[in-house]
Amino acid sequence: MHSRDKLPAHTRLRDNRTLLHDEGACLPLRSRHGQCRACAAACPVGALTVSVEAVELSESCIGCGRCTATCPTQALALPELAMLADPVPAAAPPEVLRIECRKVPVGHLAPDTLVVPCLGALMPGHLLARQAAGIVVHVVDRGWCAGCEAGCTEAHPDHPAQAALDATVLWLDAIGERRRPSIVREALPLDQRPDAIAPATEEAPRVDRRSFFREALQRPTGRQRPAAVPMGGSGRAAYTANQRRPSPERERQLAAVAVLAQAHETAIPAEMYPQLHVDARCCDRRMCVALCPTAALSVVDDGLAVHLQWSSERCIACGTCVRGCPEVAIHLQAHGGRPGVQVLASHGRASCSSCGDAFTPVPGQEEQDLSALCPLCTKSRRFTDDARRQLFGGLN
Repeated sequence: MHSRDKLPAHTRLRDNRTLLHDEGACLPLRSRHGQCRACAAACPVGALTVSVEAVELSESCIGCGRCTATCPTQALALPELAMLADPVPAAAPPEVLRIECRKVPVGHLAPDTLVVPCLGALMPGHLLARQAAGIVVHVVDRGWCAGCEAGCTEAHPDHPAQAALDATVLWLDAIGERRRPSIVREALPLDQRPDAIAPATEEAPRVDRRSFFREALQRPTGRQRPAAVPMGGSGRAAYTANQRRPSPERERQLAAVAVLAQAHETAIPAEMYPQLHVDARCCDRRMCVALCPTAALSVVDDGLAVHLQWSSERCIACGTCVRGCPEVAIHLQAHGGRPGVQVLASHGRASCSSCGDAFTPVPGQEEQDLSALCPLCTKSRRFTDDARRQLFGGLN
């Protein structure tokens, strides 16, 4: 399946711009605990504004794709960058792949060069996937980045692709891979540089008929898409569990590092996996499960107990579960974990003496007469008791 077939969940932030957005994957729109502003910080022209109500794109967007490279869940996408995520061809892949900026004139491009709007849109997963396929990537520097509206930043003043290359080299060093993607300097006269990034010429992403008509109904001409409802305190996520999905970039990195580690007969570095721990304060409220954008956290009920499970492969260490836990029972470390699904906590189940529903008893509940009641019946009993105290001055 072509990568562009995977984008129907995304919709345009502006009708006259190609940047696409998936609300269900966007951390700040999923919940008030998803305090991510990475895309806004990465935008070189300040075109993105992020709040818990909406992600807004101004007319100043230049289509560089820098925001897509920093989004931890790939809620932002550019159709013209889909070729970076396409599977590497198994038959006769090139030994060296050149990647160039779209501003470079066609006459200066070598055959089969991969052209992207901006080299700052490259992600480590893109480079690692090609490294795992035996392809060495050369990111071509024409000397035009300094002074370009989408060019260098204070964090990476040398080249906009430097962050992706640095992260890739870290993983390759840990595995023992000697080949490296690199920046190749091939300067061109500055007076040949266009003033702006040319619009994409690739076809638009394919959208099935149902998605097309659904979007048409949701976004009539001249009216903006309704803002997403941020998560409240009820423990229900604004987006259901079936809208959670693994991070494509996380999957690319893990798959590529696994191939390279096997080739070098070494283990995948522990730095690849986060660590998540839950202490005794956990009482099965499941806020963390509802908040997790990649479904790294899940619950399994075997009838006798419920088990909070966590996948280190799916976890992107965003910290939303830590910030959203009412009991402050979750502790996260970004590195040093181990692969696989781990059980973080288990809670025995009881049957409510009033309604019969299964529930998780709260540890150390002071009112023993309520210990056999589910949370809903407990709340109802307390409400009745409070009303009786106010009416009659006490309980008989």
